[in-house]
Amino acid sequence: MLSSELALYIHLPFCARRCAYCDFHALPFSRSLAQPLWAAIIGHLRRLPAIYAEQTAGRPLSSIYIGGGTPSIWPAAKLGQLLEEAAQLFGVAGDAEISLEANPGSVSLGKLKSLAAAGFNRLSLGVQSFSPHSLALLGRSQRPGQAASSVNWARQAGFANLSLDVIYALPEQSLTQARQDVAEALRLQPEHLSLYQLTLSPATPLGRRYQPYQPPMPDEDTVLAMEEEALHLCGAAGLLQYEVSNFARPGFACRHNSSTWRGGDYLALGPGAHGHLQGVRWANHYDLPRYIQAWQPGGAGGQETLEQLNAAQRAAELFMLGLRTVKGVDLRTVEDIIKRPVLTQYEAAIASACQQGWVKLAGHYLRPTPLGLKMADRLALGFV
Repeated sequence: MLSSELALYIHLPFCARRCAYCDFHALPFSRSLAQPLWAAIIGHLRRLPAIYAEQTAGRPLSSIYIGGGTPSIWPAAKLGQLLEEAAQLFGVAGDAEISLEANPGSVSLGKLKSLAAAGFNRLSLGVQSFSPHSLALLGRSQRPGQAASSVNWARQAGFANLSLDVIYALPEQSLTQARQDVAEALRLQPEHLSLYQLTLSPATPLGRRYQPYQPPMPDEDTVLAMEEEALHLCGAAGLLQYEVSNFARPGFACRHNSSTWRGGDYLALGPGAHGHLQGVRWANHYDLPRYIQAWQPGGAGGQETLEQLNAAQRAAELFMLGLRTVKGVDLRTVEDIIKRPVLTQYEAAIASACQQGWVKLAGHYLRPTPLGLKMADRLALGFV
């Protein structure tokens, strides 16, 4: 069924420096642009209730996610201001998940205590690796010991929902080294772990330097072995896979991302951020000066793109995203959108995927098998 939840994503693009693998919208911190950007984001937030009055009325926020960039380089008081403004404008559900991305080295015990007091209840730490050599290759500024320190401080500050990010299939990385990174992350006892295969985007220094599965990158068999080993280690530690790249203890799957994967509604602030409301999808201006000009006090507002999705497009997105999750696609939601029996509309695609052992029907859900999760991208193509 279509969800009534409403989420808010805020993109703060500044980082201390840009990493060698990053193809997100991230920029080195600029003192001259920091205050204008903040004024634009606050201005944009305050105008959202009027812009989307009909779609958001009576819908308190079920989750808030502040990502980037490295949002934790901003003062805790400013980050807390975003939560206060959002609560005043929309209301926030009593059990809302409120997440902040942070890097080891960008937080202290005092700052984490202030963030927890402001209302953040979930922290996502971008650890990426515990190897000094790998951290240097990735262009990370943190020291290896800072990850453990940040986790200890987060616990002392009261964070009971902690997620760690780790990247595998790194240049010169062996299966043993990848296993050590995952094992070290699990020793810190997070509630959630995101494991991402390194993406070699041509827009990044690493992407221009290396080719997938070509030396010194791990070959395809080694990468598959890394994934199998990670799956085993996480399961043994009590973290269950619920999406291709995400593992969590029971009850700690990321609610914000899960809502997005189910086709839920989310507002978006910040340059380059994407939003979706009831079949309308948009992207904010990517260019930072243009975003600031649009949303500063007195600015004209507006998005970079605005698209009304038709029923077929919305259904295709549900399959594309849902088939990356262990729970799978709720076929009732698809039927709500296409207004036809889903087993008739997608009969051939479902039959083919079942025959290949990639999916199974379980009540109202079409669920990927373990093999289907490995083939998620190819599997989704059959439903486009």
